[in-house]
Amino acid sequence: KCICSAYFDNASRMKSMGEYLNMRTGMPCHMHPSSALYGMGVQPDYVIYHELVLTSKEYMMNVTAVDPYWLAELGPMFFSVKEGHETRAEKRRKQIAQKRKMEESVAAAEAERAAAQAAASAG
Repeated sequence: KCICSAYFDNASRMKSMGEYLNMRTGMPCHMHPSSALYGMGVQPDYVIYHELVLTSKEYMMNVTAVDPYWLAELGPMFFSVKEGHETRAEKRRKQIAQKRKMEESVAAAEAERAAAQAAASAG
């Protein structure tokens, strides 16, 4: 937590295997092959790094795995934790379904209004 409180500006989350994104700048960076975390077989979802070294890629040096809740606790002005476990595709499907439902209810209300007007003008 101590390291996290000092280096929260250098927090990164995993984008894909071996690639991370800085959570504040969105800059892609990679774990350096000399890092102890690099060869573990399981890569942490969130890390803090001390410095970046530019060679063929932007590599993080002196990397430490952190808990994302620590980031939210120690840097609340920059980070928060989302509790939802939906993927973007699932969220998008729900939005599309909700929009379709709303459009159907509007169409039904318009049809009902038109029918009421037709009945009023006939009678």
